[in-house]
Amino acid sequence: MSSHPTGTGSRRVVVTGAASGIGAALAARLVAAGHGVIGVDRTPATIPDGVVRVTCDLADPASVAAAVGEIGAGPLHGLAAVAGVPGTAAPETVYGVNLLGLRRLTEALLPRLADGGAIVLLSSMAGYRGTATEEEAAALVTLPDDVLAARLTALGLAGPEAYQLSKQLVQRYALHLAARLHPRGVRATSVSPGPVQTPILADFRATMPSLDVAAELVGRHARPEEVAAVVEFALSPEASWLNGVDLRLDGGLTALRSTTATR
Repeated sequence: MSSHPTGTGSRRVVVTGAASGIGAALAARLVAAGHGVIGVDRTPATIPDGVVRVTCDLADPASVAAAVGEIGAGPLHGLAAVAGVPGTAAPETVYGVNLLGLRRLTEALLPRLADGGAIVLLSSMAGYRGTATEEEAAALVTLPDDVLAARLTALGLAGPEAYQLSKQLVQRYALHLAARLHPRGVRATSVSPGPVQTPILADFRATMPSLDVAAELVGRHARPEEVAAVVEFALSPEASWLNGVDLRLDGGLTALRSTTATR
């Protein structure tokens, strides 16, 4: 399998959050395209058929280590870190899953990524409302796990503010990865959707009252398959010149808000 990381053919891809929403849609698309998919989720029973199921709680370092062992030592051609929790969760869980767990799993799998492979980290348009400066974000994503966790806790953020910061730092971590992995030809991007019709949309609605204003402007919320299609492309060899950027998937929301504000 490692013979075609930059060409066509079957690839081996890890997808976190594969039991529902965007992750499940992506896993199903990759299987349908003939790729070997390893689905990682806290509740793997609903991971789509044809996917190798791995149980993992990203907030638990021991669970992440066990999942890495279960994934095995064979070469990987892609990692899509889709799993995440909303701001209704406790701040330590938001940071633990959305950032720390995402980074812990990614770092553990880096040695297994074949040259020419790709990483896609799921962020959010909410990340653009994170409170860290560019300099602060750049420094935070390089801290060891325990130091980073303590630093984030000390900020005292909760709810949507903790969620926004976690996703802001995911965007920054993708940028950091792209630079680090460039000599290997391994690409890293982040994808930032606006509201998506997933099982946790109600949680986002509870913490972000303006969420449905987006649907009023755009006409609807995104479907999981629409986001999954972009992630699938970003993972593919056809996206070979896509690297170190965040892809905003907001259905035109930013443009519509901008033009509305200037009328």
